[in-house]
Amino acid sequence: TAPDPLLVLEADNPREFDPQLKDIVSLLAPRLDGITESADSIAFVTYQMYGMIRELITACITETSDLYDFASEVAVVGGIMINRRKGGDFFQPLSFETNRKGQAPTDLFEEAFGRRPNLLPVIGSEAAMTRASLY
Repeated sequence: TAPDPLLVLEADNPREFDPQLKDIVSLLAPRLDGITESADSIAFVTYQMYGMIRELITACITETSDLYDFASEVAVVGGIMINRRKGGDFFQPLSFETNRKGQAPTDLFEEAFGRRPNLLPVIGSEAAMTRASLY
């Protein structure tokens, strides 16, 4: 059988070409539970990766102590690119919020884009949706 791709990235592995790849794999691995219930494994991983990046960007904003010395507000739009064979690629927005110092983020998604997409049929389970932290 083929080796588990998540175990290929051991510290002494000469095939490891990107030191950040090990970090990405370690963040992604616990989010892969439920992939077999998803309608599309590539879409499942894409949404899980989006959630990881969203959490990292949120951490950057909240942990940058001098951020609001240079700006009164930070707006973040997040989503994924969907590559299509015909009709051109498509940006699927998943979040839009503004941040001000000392305040909770303001969610502007529905005002800007309308209702959020129902991704449950693609992702396959509520637990996987929660792990993805899409919204």
